[in-house]
Amino acid sequence: MRRKNRSGRPAWRAALLCLCLLTAPMAAQAESPAKELGMGVAIVGANLVYGPVKLLYALGGGLVATVAWAFSGGDVAVARPIVDASLRGDYFVSTDQLRGKDELEFIGRKPVHDQARDQGWDVAAPSEPEGF
Repeated sequence: MRRKNRSGRPAWRAALLCLCLLTAPMAAQAESPAKELGMGVAIVGANLVYGPVKLLYALGGGLVATVAWAFSGGDVAVARPIVDASLRGDYFVSTDQLRGKDELEFIGRKPVHDQARDQGWDVAAPSEPEGF
């Protein structure tokens, strides 16, 4: 006669469930509380320094772009590179950036550079004009 637990089910099912739970992959477990605390402190410290510096850079770039636009007679092509470089980019540091999984972008790039990077193109190499 098989041994059954209180619910009337065979005891081997409960033992199999316990075995499966004990052999779960270790990667699924969270980091230790000390590592999480350290990462939290690092994120706060990095953002206390990085955030205000980026904000001042963006505000300064916005002012310079406005002056450049005004002195060029309202030419948007003059102000656009300044706006792209100063106002785009990351304003906060994330955990992925601190761990090196993602890059921190202080000076912003044009949207076409972001699209090209996402597709795996090398946007750092200058291209030669046609006809040369």
